[in-house]
Amino acid sequence: MAALVLLGVQLRDQRKRAHVREQALLRSTAKPNPTGTLAPMPKVQPLAATTYADVAAKNLFSKDRNPNVIIDPVAPPPEKPAPPFPVARGVMLWGGVPPTIVLADKAGGQQRGYHPGEKIGEWKIASIDNSFVVFEWNGKQFKKRIDELLDRTPLTMAEAPAPAAGAAPAPKSAQALSANGTAGPGIPTGDGLKGCVPGDQTPSGSVVDGYKKVVTQTPFGNGCQWEQVK
Repeated sequence: MAALVLLGVQLRDQRKRAHVREQALLRSTAKPNPTGTLAPMPKVQPLAATTYADVAAKNLFSKDRNPNVIIDPVAPPPEKPAPPFPVARGVMLWGGVPPTIVLADKAGGQQRGYHPGEKIGEWKIASIDNSFVVFEWNGKQFKKRIDELLDRTPLTMAEAPAPAAGAAPAPKSAQALSANGTAGPGIPTGDGLKGCVPGDQTPSGSVVDGYKKVVTQTPFGNGCQWEQVK
């Protein structure tokens, strides 16, 4: 019982002291703290479009944007196409004689013999062997197989003109050659040589008009030419 009385006394004392503190806090006044003046805010400059030039020229999302105009380079002129290659009728290779190739500027055209260094049309012949011929044009070289250039057009013998009225008859020997499809030496090929006429049946070693017929073996078959008799 005494403990309860003692506990009640202590609670009353604590309540009184709390009441006193509360009243003292309510009657007290807070002292205001001194406040300084605030610094003025910096003046905002008006917007100018020129200040954003770098933003437009150096866009992070489009790196190719810049004020420099890229001019496309001028395309070079188209390269001139090479002219058509001449056509060949054969090649002649003998010791002591420059290589000779019989060419024409087109199929069925006039043909003659050419040596290295000579020109036919726009082409210059650089070298000749038994399988290839090298042409030069516009500073470039073109190596062609001779069998690719061969003229496959069949040759036709030109008809002899009709004799004029009152003209003397042709010699029998000439008539016999014409009837057999032979005409002796053909067109000149250079260096005192002449080609053979297609269908010439004159035996090898025959001499006609100061020229001797010589038949030799070539990769393309029998090679035929007429050599001037000296």
